[in-house]
Amino acid sequence: MLGGSPTSTEFKLERSFRIRLYLFSGFVVFTLAAFVIQLFNLQIVQGTDNSLKAEKFVRKSETIPAARGEMFDRNFLTPETSMALVSNYSSLDAVLNTSLLKYDPSRVRKFLHEFARTLSIPMSYYEEDLIEPRFSKNIKSKKPFVLLEAISKAQQERISVFDTISKYVILVPSPRRIYKMGPALAHVTGYIGKPSKADLLTREIKSYQWLGKSGLELEYDERLRGTDGFRIQKRSSEGNIEEERVVEHSTPGNNLILTIDKDIQIAAYKALKGARGTAVAIRPGTGEILAMASNPSFDPNVLSGKNRSERTSHYRRVDGNGGFLNLSIQSKFPPASTYKTLVALAALESGHKVDYTPETTYSCNGSFVLKSTFAGVPDQIFLCWEKGGHGTNDLAHALQKSCSVYFYNLGYKLGSDPILTYSRLFGLDNKTNIDLPDEKQGFVPSSAWKKRTYGTKWFDGDTINLSIGQGFMSVTPLGMALFYAGLLNRGQIYQPYIVSEIRDPVDNSIINRTEPQLLRDIPIQPSTVEAIKAGLRLVVKSGTAAYVLNKPGLPDIAGKTGTAQTRRRGASGSNHAWFIGYAPASAPVSEQILVAVFVEYGIGGAAGAAPVAREMFRAAFPPGSFKRAIESPEPGAPVLPEKSNDVR
Repeated sequence: MLGGSPTSTEFKLERSFRIRLYLFSGFVVFTLAAFVIQLFNLQIVQGTDNSLKAEKFVRKSETIPAARGEMFDRNFLTPETSMALVSNYSSLDAVLNTSLLKYDPSRVRKFLHEFARTLSIPMSYYEEDLIEPRFSKNIKSKKPFVLLEAISKAQQERISVFDTISKYVILVPSPRRIYKMGPALAHVTGYIGKPSKADLLTREIKSYQWLGKSGLELEYDERLRGTDGFRIQKRSSEGNIEEERVVEHSTPGNNLILTIDKDIQIAAYKALKGARGTAVAIRPGTGEILAMASNPSFDPNVLSGKNRSERTSHYRRVDGNGGFLNLSIQSKFPPASTYKTLVALAALESGHKVDYTPETTYSCNGSFVLKSTFAGVPDQIFLCWEKGGHGTNDLAHALQKSCSVYFYNLGYKLGSDPILTYSRLFGLDNKTNIDLPDEKQGFVPSSAWKKRTYGTKWFDGDTINLSIGQGFMSVTPLGMALFYAGLLNRGQIYQPYIVSEIRDPVDNSIINRTEPQLLRDIPIQPSTVEAIKAGLRLVVKSGTAAYVLNKPGLPDIAGKTGTAQTRRRGASGSNHAWFIGYAPASAPVSEQILVAVFVEYGIGGAAGAAPVAREMFRAAFPPGSFKRAIESPEPGAPVLPEKSNDVR
């Protein structure tokens, strides 16, 4: 009926329509609100970042490589006033502007031939690039390709003269690493290089970045690397830069302040010249490494340089002669007579069990006879290095003369267990965990190991060999140095370290400082330490090292020589040489420097290793920097001839 009230059907339809209208209106309002919020977020909140992303997309972005952090020695004050051991300088790379060179194999080869001929580069330098797909990919994608890194001034002038080359080549600044001490510090600093395929898979690195390959460059790579920046360039169709803007400046990596004393380091490296060996200097009271030299070495300037052919040839030569091996921490050897000190310590600490004191004497007539306990098996004879024998000696004089028969008797009486126990307590079977990569650990044998390896038990003959540092025992030079440091510290061994501080490159503030950290604390009686130190002092005053180290101009030194037998029987220089010592011997441990030297086939400790230690002590204590202790000669003490051929 017209003008009447709506029917129930009409009412339901009208209500349904209104609900749909409200829902649609709400959806429209919600959508508009979402668009407004997102627009506000994109334009206002993230406007700056999105603007940069847009610029990167429509224009060409180029990375600005960050300079790696520098390294300084222990005498560092400020970057401006201190000479960096490792630093950077900017060189120029010749980069091919691929946007101007359409991909045509014959055209590319023709250009490379002309470029190589003009700059006097063998064409073979580019043969690998022509075969590799990355070169053609760069041409097709119009990405720049580095033709030659670190060009010389003469090459730069030649490029500018020839229009056919300069038209396609851009000179781009590129940082380069400089190692001021070169091979002398190479095993400590390490070197840098381009990432390998394995590096790209296992490390957070970009393909264009240089990264640490060994030494501190590898150990502290992330700290040294810094943060790259980038700039945005607008280029013309001819490839010329029309506009350039730096969006983010690069941030250089952190600087490392080392514990290294460059004077001692140079002295160690020079003294090792012509020999294969290593030398370490350490502060026994803190664990600071003052020097760590290894020879043969390598030149990190070549391996970190931009000349690919030089890098390759140098790498092959060094790899062939074992020059990459840091002998201080990556090789292990029998400790020889330097180990007699540990045998003496084990005996003195176990003296109540075996009735042994520093005054206990043994007689040496040149040999020690180990009676056989098996019928039909002959006795074993162990010789002393002095065929005529050393007579009767107590501990101090046995160390002075390095009498092997004395320690044969002592080791036999003591047994292997205390000796091996103290070897493990002092960590000779563990890594030192110094802040360098790829450290090896020493080896301390056991009766269980021998049974498992050789199928035989531990014999008394094994103990006899062990008592003079021969047989199955093997140590790293740094590991043996830490034992002597622990002895001087009455059982306390500090963690060895090379980086003392990490500093901000901008404001020179300290980001991290290494504090001396106690690694081991072995209970040792003070009387044990003093008894052994008395013998070590006699070694230099009138014993096996006297001719080399008891000289005017040197501080009072104490230490122990060692000669490790090898399989090169009868050959000249068939024995390895050791010397481990400290100076000034009369000073508190906080003022002492401990030196450990190992020379492969160095004839003997006095002949091959002690001269290296002498040069290091001279560098550490120049004339006038110390007061030499005045000591009265020991009554009745035998004095060896001034020039001795002794090799113990």
